[in-house]
Amino acid sequence: MDGKELRRDNYCFVCGKENPKGMHLPFKREEGKVYSRFSLPKYYQGYDNVIHGGIISLILDEAMAHLQKLEERFLTGRITVKFHNPLYVGEEVEVRAEIAEERKRFKVTKAEMVRLSDGKKIAEAEALMFVVREK
Repeated sequence: MDGKELRRDNYCFVCGKENPKGMHLPFKREEGKVYSRFSLPKYYQGYDNVIHGGIISLILDEAMAHLQKLEERFLTGRITVKFHNPLYVGEEVEVRAEIAEERKRFKVTKAEMVRLSDGKKIAEAEALMFVVREK
């Protein structure tokens, strides 16, 4: 990087608890995977009553970033998102993320968002995450 460190300050737009305009989504780790359950309000919509695809992509990217270890920071180098079904305002979903391939300087990560009411996949993503190690 250009001499600046990547610091955590609890102000992340997606998960930061101190960001007054943030989404405040909860992420948990279990057995090397990341999970989050939530529903989204109307102000994240694109079309009437349909959550914007950019918001879905943002959340999938964030879930994959949460796979980092304490001594690492991930920077997304490339992300590909495939949409399967619309996500409607207020529907509860679960996001799941895992590391598909692990190298010293990068990780290939995968995530999916699934609607809880019927198990249908909303979207899935794959990302190349560059690893920045803490000193």
